[in-house]
Amino acid sequence: MALQKFKTSEAVTLIASAAQTAASGYGAAKRLPGMVRAFAFTLDVTVDESTAADLIDVFVQTKADGSNWTDVVHFPQHVGNAGAKRYIEKVTAGPAFAGFEVGTALAAGEVRDMLGDDWRVRFEINDDSGSASFTFSVTACPM
Repeated sequence: MALQKFKTSEAVTLIASAAQTAASGYGAAKRLPGMVRAFAFTLDVTVDESTAADLIDVFVQTKADGSNWTDVVHFPQHVGNAGAKRYIEKVTAGPAFAGFEVGTALAAGEVRDMLGDDWRVRFEINDDSGSASFTFSVTACPM
């Protein structure tokens, strides 16, 4: 007898795949399913038409207090000539973490384990070549 797989929620696209050339931007706020233990976030960079001097920082933010956006995922920085890559970070509703001031920067590759109600993507492009373009998407998979 084969084991049946049960999944409570499907992956949600937080920012759809599109070429981004602006210095910074935000995806639309989305409500993700509640009563989950974790989210796995996937950054999928499919095209980087840039040079080694260009880079993109991609963040996932949530509102734990209902009004202030807080960075909870800062994916590793993607260099402009690195090619297509996929990064995955997991945020859990695990044990308490050290407190922080709202708006405090989150270093590349770091995660804050906190779950909120609303979620969005924030990105920043460092365009040293004057023509940086990154095509990427971010999805959230409730767990």
